[in-house]
Amino acid sequence: MIKRISIDKLRPNMYVSDLNCDWIPHHNMQKEGRIPSLSMVNELKKRGIKEVYIDTERGIDEKDGLSQQEVEQTNRTKLDKAAQLSMASAGSVSVEEELLKANKLHEKAKGIMSNVLSDVKFGKPLETEAFDDLADGMIDSVMRNHNALACLGRIRQKDNYLMEHSINLSVLMGIFAKSMRIDRETMHQVMVGALLHDIGKIMVPDNILHKPGKLDDDEFARMKQHVVFSRDLLKQTPGIQPLTVDVAAQHHERIDGSGYPEGLRGCQICREGKMVAITDVYDAITADRCYHKRLAPTAALKKLLEWSGSHFEESLVHKFIRSMGIYPVGSLVMMESGRLAVVIEASEKDQTRPIIKLIYNSRAKQFIPVEVIDLSKPSCQDSIKNSVDADKWHIKTSDFLS
Repeated sequence: MIKRISIDKLRPNMYVSDLNCDWIPHHNMQKEGRIPSLSMVNELKKRGIKEVYIDTERGIDEKDGLSQQEVEQTNRTKLDKAAQLSMASAGSVSVEEELLKANKLHEKAKGIMSNVLSDVKFGKPLETEAFDDLADGMIDSVMRNHNALACLGRIRQKDNYLMEHSINLSVLMGIFAKSMRIDRETMHQVMVGALLHDIGKIMVPDNILHKPGKLDDDEFARMKQHVVFSRDLLKQTPGIQPLTVDVAAQHHERIDGSGYPEGLRGCQICREGKMVAITDVYDAITADRCYHKRLAPTAALKKLLEWSGSHFEESLVHKFIRSMGIYPVGSLVMMESGRLAVVIEASEKDQTRPIIKLIYNSRAKQFIPVEVIDLSKPSCQDSIKNSVDADKWHIKTSDFLS
């Protein structure tokens, strides 16, 4: 049986099936294996790990633990509670209307990010005007209908992770800020900070940055330095606002002090720093990496809830879910009818009833003519049964988004 237990209950000869630590990007710990000694337990505690999953069939048991099924039910209950928050308006136009503009903007963003990464690598100074213009355009798109840029964020290429992650993070922060009714100027500074939050990774050697295996302690220390590089570069750049620097500097800080580079706690981290920590992890765990298989969007939201209260501020996690919907754009869902659908837009009326594209008959095991349905309409006779893993159905949801 797989159980989740407190780190305080972990002891030698237990078999860890999952360290439950994907909130630590690029962590250099083996996720699975037998605990050899108490020193290993103490090392995990020092890393900020609060709970782990053990396999009781491969190591000794612990009676004070929750089964994987009980954890899933708890996370589902938390997600249902978050779903009770009313959604913010998606915008003034339809996704279809906004998608063409959003696509041009997204391509422009990739061009700008590609150029700036190349410039910084060769020691050229940052030019802020392009980022200011880009952030303004992204804000306008988010305000018209944030689901358009969100759709494009689900279309990924593994080799372009650094560039695409920065763009996606800026979009997610824009959606989050819009939902919280943050003023435009603050929203602008936050989105620029998100675009540039990982610029310091250019200073990290490629053999560390793209290493598919476990980083050793020295390599992990070098990796963590990217935050310092980003912060210092932005501080030295004329025209960059202090809040923009804070967003970049605090995206790996955690409210329990387990983050880096400063180990800040609670109110030592600014509101926007706490927000970007949530969005950064969400985007990272929903992407395929050389060392990590992506989670489905709804599964990722459940993990954020599981980690909230210790690593993330719980109230902000709930607000982030409110901004995304419990079935975020790009989710693959199983309908009560047995059909599979891709979520293309959240509903302002009811988070459990988004706008979907029906694409596949799971019983006949074949694709069907695409049909767009608004589940919130009273005339709709179908509903979502649960979120499913697109990989298990060999479906690429991004093919049905743009």
